[in-house]
Amino acid sequence: MKELHKPHDSFFRYVFSQAYNARDLVLNSLPDRIIKVLDLESIEVFGESFVDRKLATHQSDILIRTKLCKSPVLIYILVEHKSYPYRWTVFQLLKYMVRIWEKALAQNSKMKKLTPIIPLIFYHGKRKWKFPLDFSSYFGRLDELEPYIPDFRPNLFNVQQLDDKDIHGSIIYQAALKALKHGAISISPHLGEMLQSLLTLPFDEQLRAFLSVLFEYILKISKDTKEEDIEEELRSIGSKDAREVYMTIAERLIERGKLEGKLEGEILDKQDVLLRLLEKKFGSIDRAAKGKIMNIWDRDRLDRAIDRLLDAKSIDEVLQLLD
Repeated sequence: MKELHKPHDSFFRYVFSQAYNARDLVLNSLPDRIIKVLDLESIEVFGESFVDRKLATHQSDILIRTKLCKSPVLIYILVEHKSYPYRWTVFQLLKYMVRIWEKALAQNSKMKKLTPIIPLIFYHGKRKWKFPLDFSSYFGRLDELEPYIPDFRPNLFNVQQLDDKDIHGSIIYQAALKALKHGAISISPHLGEMLQSLLTLPFDEQLRAFLSVLFEYILKISKDTKEEDIEEELRSIGSKDAREVYMTIAERLIERGKLEGKLEGEILDKQDVLLRLLEKKFGSIDRAAKGKIMNIWDRDRLDRAIDRLLDAKSIDEVLQLLD
């Protein structure tokens, strides 16, 4: 399903909305010269997302407020969940940073200065990051225009370039990073070690909640780990509590799968109805319009487009309702 579930986003947001995990991420991803003057004890994580809705299946974000040299500073982390780097990520990052400043101004019209933002791209895709990070690289070199071209350079935290032994922080943070690094590629060889390490922790509500989202993430993302593989690892470790958590998640996913299968069928039917009615009223439609319709997995938007079709005078009138 396209937009019915976003396992990458859900897992990342759950883990790093916790201040102690966000602190470990900041500590491991920013340059030492910044870390030395950051107040890591005053970190506050905000749950609001500034990512475009249509990109939310491929991107996550976390906004952190802290202090640098005793002055307020924001750290904005944009997470790329694609398996490959995207040329325009830095451009999107700037757009989201502007949204953060716009919101601050709307909330306080008497502001005299903007709060600095430290931008960070978190990337865990399979392919090597190959695009420049300098915003000015989007423009051709014209020395005369240099004063008019904005420029900044975010930090890039490329999880795939990390050796597992170089992942430092709390046990939960390390397990989360390894899940994000190996999840969509091959997590099976690392699963036993991750679980053994996690189960050295006291089995409290924090660990129970993390195991729930971890098991759900692995079952949705992993291509080399089946339900029985996780169950066998837990059986060999001998943790009854962890097995109970896992069985609850597995049963929940089975039920959710049945529901999502039903919803997917309904949405595919609506896409087909909209395409057939458009062709019947306006004749053949181009590939771009077909692609736009087939990429919409929101029932309400499809219903609005179908309802509008009877009175619409052009295809564009209908397609606008899908934006």
